[in-house]
Amino acid sequence: MTIVPLKTIKWSVCDSTAPKPDVCQFAYVRGDPAKEPNHKMIKARAGFVFPPHWHAGNEHLVIVSGTVTIAAEGGQERDELLVPGDYLNIPARRVHWGACPTDCVFYLYVDGPDTYFDAKTQRP
Repeated sequence: MTIVPLKTIKWSVCDSTAPKPDVCQFAYVRGDPAKEPNHKMIKARAGFVFPPHWHAGNEHLVIVSGTVTIAAEGGQERDELLVPGDYLNIPARRVHWGACPTDCVFYLYVDGPDTYFDAKTQRP
């Protein structure tokens, strides 16, 4: 059994080159993201935008606190509002984007190595 209290998580910035790098942070809580399925927490401040991107693996999210909007190509181009307790599955190679209208925290499981591809420069 593994317990990882949210208050003890060691956070890292999502993008150290961003103008305000502390607006998005993440922490791996299980698994080696370079080699295998992994679990992580992501937190972002209100107004943070996740630009269009995609991943090689399937993503499974659960909203812990705050709200998240999400949209995806393929007939799901509208922003859907997710609230605490909501679950979201994003299939591998699906271009998607989102935002945190309020401060947000969510759990994210990826069923393979962690990848990130900018949809503006690389298409699935």
